[in-house]
This record gives sequence, structure tokens and C-alpha cells, in this order.
Amino acid sequence: MYCRECGNEIKDNAVICVHCGVRTGVGEPDALMRFLLPVGRSPYAIAAGYLGLVSVLVIPAPLAILFGILAIIDINKNPHKHGMGRAIFGIIMGAFFTMLFVYVFFSSLFSK
Repeated sequence: MYCRECGNEIKDNAVICVHCGVRTGVGEPDALMRFLLPVGRSPYAIAAGYLGLVSVLVIPAPLAILFGILAIIDINKNPHKHGMGRAIFGIIMGAFFTMLFVYVFFSSLFSK
């Protein structure tokens, strides 16, 4: 088989190209498994996704923003990692519930 990145010939069972180091996809789970399991995802993206889900409790909302930003940086540095959707979800949910908390806090503070 040939490397999809550099075009050099490599062994059929090679996991990475010996010439350029790009993963060949041999032995990796298919798209459905990657969707269900956090295989190849940035750990920051996984944390941002879960923190975004529980950010309705307000306390983890700023953490969801932080981990979402860290995930985007991690994914941009390592293009073989996935999870951009989870990172963005964490940022959006964290920002929404942080702003909601700030609004409720200040409106109750100044309503007296």
C-alpha cells in the first residue's frame, strides 16, 4: 500500500508510515466506534463536553470554557486528535450558563 500523505510505498499492515510518520488507519476503529468511544479525542475535549453538560449547575461553567479552549489548542497542535465539536459545545454551554449566573447575581444585587 502507499502512504496517503507522502505517497511512498509501505507495508500493508503498517500502523504508521516509516517515511513521514503519518498514521495509516490500519487497526484503528471505524467512524461509528470513534463516535461512541473517546478514541483519538483530546482529553481536554472530553472534559469540556462533560463540563458543558453539567454547567447548568453553574459551578463547572467556567471550567467548561477553560477546558474547551485547552482542547482547541491541543487539537490544533495535534491534528490526529478529534473532539472539536465537544470543545465548542463546552465553550458555548459554559459561556451561556456563566452569563446567566452573572445576570442573575447582579440583577438580584441591584434590585434591593
